[in-house]
Parts: sequence; C-alpha cells; structure tokens
Amino acid sequence: MSDISIVIASHSGYGHTAQIATAVADGARSIAGTHVHRVDVASLSDADWELMDAADAITFGTPTYMGTASGAFHAFAEASSKRWMTRAWSSSRRDSPTPAP
Repeated sequence: MSDISIVIASHSGYGHTAQIATAVADGARSIAGTHVHRVDVASLSDADWELMDAADAITFGTPTYMGTASGAFHAFAEASSKRWMTRAWSSSRRDSPTPAP
C-alpha cells in the first residue's frame, strides 16, 4: 500500500473546531503510511493550496455561526470554486482506488 496524504482544511473561531481537527488528525496518523497536514482556511498560503491539490483526501471543518459555516470558511469555499467546477479534487481526476460518484 502506498502512502496516503490527507489535508484537514478548517477554520476555528474559538478553538472548538481545532480540537476536533486535532482528533481527526490523530486518528488518521494512527494508520501506517498516512501523512496528515492541517491548514487554516482563514490564512491559506500558496503552499497550502499545493498541499490540497496533491492530497488523496481533504477533510473540511468549520464552526457554525447563526446556522451556517463561518465567514472564513465561506471565503475559502468561494476561493476554491474553480477547483470544484473543474473537479480538480475529484478522485476521478487522479489514480485512486476510490471511484468518483
């Protein structure tokens, strides 16, 4: 089995979502050959975008404010819309054992 790269892209206003992201990262790291990276969607660098582009899986996390995702997460979603429209992060776009829906 080859190595698997997972990115946890999240925003945490008061630290609660960061605690969940840490638990997810710890669980993923417990699997041999899994490399986990965490990125804060409120302050993404070019390197963070490259990590997500190269990842085998991306896990998203956001707190809810007034019944919806945080503003920082909404801004991230809009910034990633071109990738979504072109299915750049879809498993059908890369050599993956999991077929796209």
